[in-house]
Amino acid sequence: MLSSKIDFISKYNDLVLYALSTAKEFPDNLCDYLVNEFEFEAVVLAKVKDKTFELLGKSTSARKSLVDGSELFCKNCESLLNPSNEVTFEMNPKCEFKATDLVVVEGCLYIPVADDERVILKIAKKSEFTNVEKDNLIIVGNTIRNLLRIWMGKKGGLSYSISEIISTVGPEIRTPINSILGFASLLNEENLSQAQHEYLSTLKENAYELLSLLNDLIDLVKIESFKGVEEYTEINIVNFFSDILKGFEDKNFRNRIEIISNIDKGLPKSVKCNSQKLHYIITNLITNSLRLTERGKISVAVFSPEKDRLTIRISDTGVGIPSDKMKDLFNPFALTDQYITTIGNTTGLGLTLVKRYVDFLNGELNVTSTIGKGTTFNLTIPVEEISIIEQQISSLPKPDFTNKVLVVEDDYATSKLLSNYLHKWGYEPTIVNSAEQTLKVIQKEQYLAILMDIVLPDANGLELLHKIRETSNAKSTPVIVCSVEAEQQKAFLMGAVEYFVKPINYKYLIEVLTNYRLRKDSNILLVDDDIPSLNLLKEAVERNGFKAIAFSDSTRVLDAIQNIHLDLAIIDLDMPEIDGIALIEKIKSLGDI
Repeated sequence: MLSSKIDFISKYNDLVLYALSTAKEFPDNLCDYLVNEFEFEAVVLAKVKDKTFELLGKSTSARKSLVDGSELFCKNCESLLNPSNEVTFEMNPKCEFKATDLVVVEGCLYIPVADDERVILKIAKKSEFTNVEKDNLIIVGNTIRNLLRIWMGKKGGLSYSISEIISTVGPEIRTPINSILGFASLLNEENLSQAQHEYLSTLKENAYELLSLLNDLIDLVKIESFKGVEEYTEINIVNFFSDILKGFEDKNFRNRIEIISNIDKGLPKSVKCNSQKLHYIITNLITNSLRLTERGKISVAVFSPEKDRLTIRISDTGVGIPSDKMKDLFNPFALTDQYITTIGNTTGLGLTLVKRYVDFLNGELNVTSTIGKGTTFNLTIPVEEISIIEQQISSLPKPDFTNKVLVVEDDYATSKLLSNYLHKWGYEPTIVNSAEQTLKVIQKEQYLAILMDIVLPDANGLELLHKIRETSNAKSTPVIVCSVEAEQQKAFLMGAVEYFVKPINYKYLIEVLTNYRLRKDSNILLVDDDIPSLNLLKEAVERNGFKAIAFSDSTRVLDAIQNIHLDLAIIDLDMPEIDGIALIEKIKSLGDI
């Protein structure tokens, strides 16, 4: 078979998967696919409304000024004036809707997707469209119509899906939950009665449960929306599983339940896999076994039945799972009424997310269970063995460290971008995607500088920064905060020395305030339009002996601080009226901070 045809089918299959996943990025992917496969200059996809168009997606080569969701206008468009039930292609030199700023030939492919859903595909090409190409575009349009029907059918139309709503609203819900946890931490330091301590403990446990459930829900939406990145990293098999099991060592169940591990000695020392998702899967399965076991043992066996496959078998001697529950095992909250303990950190969505992760990794997960005897989870996932060439390269003498730069970034696209820039300027980048990996590599090697994202999946950026400073190899290594968030970049460029990602963690806040060693009567300006967050900041500042100058209305700040010397300012960047960036600029112009 011709490799080019296989490649075409493979790319089209990926496009179908994106459509099935209801990914918000599907229209962009579709446009890029058409540009690459048919050698167009640019492609733009828009929803046809009554008298306007709404942009759904565009290729990377399209006009930069085109933004998803924006309204586009063309009073000469035939698709608006004379709607059709057939896929049609037309070229109108008076069309006001342009796909690119280049001087090229542009045409409109009109696609009726459903009874009340119509789209238009704006296609830009270097040369004139031939009659054959116009006929072929009708065939392409019918194919695109089917893809859009798949995407819309799963999504429920061309408007926002439930997944997109959860992705947007979910992080906002974290704020009140963290406010509850923050104030509960403050309350815990008061002189409470035994009963009040119990009430507070229950409050915190439920808030943590709610936060964990929300995090799982957001991760579930990401994987359902095809937003995850199948990124393989090298792991040492023995160390990887030892680290997971260490997390269960200091628990109060150890006198009742024994955890036994058996790692096949014939396994390769290291393999490549998606370590982050695998870590979640293994930890969650062990936690489920613990919750089903009152007394006995849990065994974790790791072996390889065939090359490029890793099997993990987790068995317990617990109560077992009833047969009528097995068919719904991976549905949300299917096992919550079967747990006999509350050991470990998992939620009713844990097993659902585990199954999605396994499917995402092209793995297999089988479960067998017998009442009164226990449950066994058999997990098999694909891995990549470290090649002989890679082993030889890793054993070569290392060059001088002076041109080495460590990049700490969990977003794959951003890390690749940084890597490309560093290579271009003669630096040798080392890419890691977690705080754990960062601390391991800096203990072994010195770097010219460290570029780090302040938001990481397994640690707070500020906490990691302090741990880096405590490592002998990196005490004097320059650390440059490099974030994909534009507001963060602005804040640091303007001289900000720390950055908190909301919701603010009380302990981190106290740690930062303490590290600056301010005088006990120092004036600290606090500005946040969210009253609970502002109260939490104010309480933390005053509890540590500082004077809090707090405002929820950013418009009142400048007049109020005219004659006050400020030692530190903590300012929310996202506020109405005067936003944080603008406020920082105005305060700095006063010159008294």
